[in-house]
Amino acid sequence: MARRSRLEGLGRALRAVERIPEAMNTARTEALHEWAENVQTTAEDKVPRDEGDLWQSLDHRVTEQYGRAEVGVWDPGQLEYALYVEKGTSSMADQPYLVPAFNEHRRQVVRTYRAAFRRHMGGGE
Repeated sequence: MARRSRLEGLGRALRAVERIPEAMNTARTEALHEWAENVQTTAEDKVPRDEGDLWQSLDHRVTEQYGRAEVGVWDPGQLEYALYVEKGTSSMADQPYLVPAFNEHRRQVVRTYRAAFRRHMGGGE
């Protein structure tokens, strides 16, 4: 006596599994962009603005292919000064702005990623 059973919802489950890689990549990209923008904004708020050049040099980059986000100063004319402000010198006290901004938003990435992934998989926030 052969028994047959039917799996309800198997097609829907398989389609959801097929969406996972794209949802993961999209969620990662969104989370990295949001994190980098927030870190940049916080660093801009914290950086000393004696003349404004360093503040204007802060920027962020997201490399989607490698899942990498960076916030910093890439202007060669400001690079050395940016380090002096962050770390200080023998004649100038440190005035950290990047490291505190990174630390302030460190845990944000995981929460943002999870929410974006759920959203892209159809689970809402």
